[in-house]
Amino acid sequence: MLMKRNLKKLTAFVLCICMGITLIYGCSGKKDNEGATEAKETTDSNKEKDTQKETEPVTVKDLKLTLDEGVTYQTIESFGASGAWWSQDVGGWTEGKEEGVEPREQIAELLYDREKGIGLTNYRYNIGAGTADNPSNYSGIGDIWRRAESFLDENGNYDWTKDENAIWFMNKAVDKGAKELVFFCNSPIVSLTKNGKGCGDANEGGATSNLPKENYRAFAEYVLDVVEHFIGEGYPVKYVSPVNEPQWEWTGGQEGCHFEPDELVEFLNVFLDVLEERNIEGLELSAPELGEWGNSSYKYYDAIFADERLKNALTSLDVHSYWSDTNAKTALMDYLNKKGLSGLDLKMSEWCEMKNGRDTGMSSALELALTVQTDLTKLNVSSWQYWIAVSCYDYRDGLIYVFKGNHEVVETKRLWALGNFSRFVRPGYVRVDSKTDNLNVLSSAFKGTDNEGRENLVVVLVNNSDSQLTIDAGSFSGYSSGEVYVTDKEHSLEKTEDVKNTPVNVPAKSIVTVTVKK
Repeated sequence: MLMKRNLKKLTAFVLCICMGITLIYGCSGKKDNEGATEAKETTDSNKEKDTQKETEPVTVKDLKLTLDEGVTYQTIESFGASGAWWSQDVGGWTEGKEEGVEPREQIAELLYDREKGIGLTNYRYNIGAGTADNPSNYSGIGDIWRRAESFLDENGNYDWTKDENAIWFMNKAVDKGAKELVFFCNSPIVSLTKNGKGCGDANEGGATSNLPKENYRAFAEYVLDVVEHFIGEGYPVKYVSPVNEPQWEWTGGQEGCHFEPDELVEFLNVFLDVLEERNIEGLELSAPELGEWGNSSYKYYDAIFADERLKNALTSLDVHSYWSDTNAKTALMDYLNKKGLSGLDLKMSEWCEMKNGRDTGMSSALELALTVQTDLTKLNVSSWQYWIAVSCYDYRDGLIYVFKGNHEVVETKRLWALGNFSRFVRPGYVRVDSKTDNLNVLSSAFKGTDNEGRENLVVVLVNNSDSQLTIDAGSFSGYSSGEVYVTDKEHSLEKTEDVKNTPVNVPAKSIVTVTVKK
């Protein structure tokens, strides 16, 4: 998932230059560097301590929260994460048990269990290009975690026993609560590419697609063969995404394939041909999975919306939040309004913080929470899907870190920060109007019905200030009971208080979820 720009080699370890910024991105693959180092293995369970500096005693201030349940916005579909480039290894981790629990089970629980984890409801399964099937396909992808198997054997026949570790994890995610699966591709299967590899050739500059037009239909047939097989096995596959970040120049480091705007439109039309012929009930096309909401994406938007068939066929616009600040997101909404597409469903289908160095503390957790909050309130996204759920690298990517040698699992505050949304804002909840009087505190609010049929209101607050804040309990009048859950330096999505006739506390540098019932 990277970018189409004029790639230049500045140093031997640089993969690409995007918008003049040199990116070095660990094991999460899409925005990373082949030279990114795997984190050093250690058995010290305290190795990932929060490095946030101690601050002076915080001041306590009042925070005014204004809610208007009569003003409604988008209906939430899901929160999720990708299984790309870790599940094919981690899904086989049965050794290194902690308290008798296999590492793979522990990870599945943290991600998808609503009581012990963060309760994700969406899982993105990577249909690999086959770079892990044959040594000749490894070229340009030195890291084994970034290679993926295909379901074709050496004779071109389907072998559904392949990719068994990744399938184990997908199955476990579904068992624990993933109600929605997205099957996505980073590159066409290597047997169909121009160079027989899972990424383009650097000597071509990445300016053309690695998928020849004569193979558009064959690739679509392969992808839908895979999807139909797993639907037949009972998996809840709702979306299929055959292209990922087509604007970037994919010439090494990971599976990927560039498409120019006209190539993308032509390929997606062929894919629609096959999808319509198959008539797979309940399956929708997820596209275009562009790498950013603004900048390089506009020429792709223009090409897609100029094609009446694509414009009408896409039920949503699925885009990634990399390189996209609030201004870029606001500009995109203005663009859609001018195009008469203000009602188009938007989904954020991939993001992580692009920064070197592991961080298990609140710095990256707040960055994640601010991004989620902005996407929910400025773009009205109905689904928010994180990139790599598990990382083995020295980078701010995974919700969970692991060490490959001893299979140690390390939780991050990022994990629990996302849980402040995903555990409580459930599929079918509707966002309602919410405001605060503090520019350093972003809020969102959602109403829905719980399992007992009671009306539920969920308010998520991201306090990026150094002040502890309090909200008058009267803000939640009309609700009889409630609880407060906090992720901050001292808490990891922990219940800290009940909502009573006393102020609700919002600690400094925290993510707080208030959930109340009628």
